Amino acid sequence: MFELGDIIGKRKDYIAAVYREIRVSVPEAPISEALPEFMTFYVDTRFTTEQVVRIRQMISLVLSNWYTHFEQLNNGATRSSYQRSLNQYARFNLAPVWFEEKIANGAAAAGISMDGMTTAVAANGFGRAAKAYIMYQKSPLPSNVGKNPGTSTIKGVNASNPELNSLTVTINPNALSLTSVTTLFLAGSLFHAWLHRIGYRHPAGKYTTYFAGEAAMSFMRGNQDKTSAPSSTYTRWLD
Repeated sequence: MFELGDIIGKRKDYIAAVYREIRVSVPEAPISEALPEFMTFYVDTRFTTEQVVRIRQMISLVLSNWYTHFEQLNNGATRSSYQRSLNQYARFNLAPVWFEEKIANGAAAAGISMDGMTTAVAANGFGRAAKAYIMYQKSPLPSNVGKNPGTSTIKGVNASNPELNSLTVTINPNALSLTSVTTLFLAGSLFHAWLHRIGYRHPAGKYTTYFAGEAAMSFMRGNQDKTSAPSSTYTRWLD
């Protein structure tokens, strides 16, 4: 464990956050790149034991979606279920900031995003990227969480280089304690935050048709087609 000073406002508001290391196993995806055995995160000790368990489950679900994409392609699929979904719904901001070529469609964009995740997973696990912190910030969770200033579930500040930038995010512990929201939805929120960390952008508050928003929503649906459920069912959990 160690302390990380977090200065908020004036110096008298100094808060020392204490973090502890956790490791999450990385599934053996069928890809040519070398993969680490596990990823390492530094979690604020204010999260309860139960909340840390849920954080682990969320990370594992994101890694499972990443693994399934490559496993389906390895088994002969022309497109993974993730790619098929994004090809239907993603239209704008298809490329991360580091990608210079034009991207033809949502399926191609989905493949590039998973390649970016591969880079981030390896950079974390092999210690090439900065340390990944799971930071603690308690805030209200109204029914329209994600639409009111000052409220959030999981937030990832924009970054641009998955080889060097960490997968640091800030998580609202109130969301982790909700039994009314599935761990899959929270994992989708984490995936969205990580897309910000590996170079994806979208206009503030706009998710539908934008890649980073549709990718997270697709994940929350298990990469199935949209139903009559309004987009807000999913987007209210996104930053």
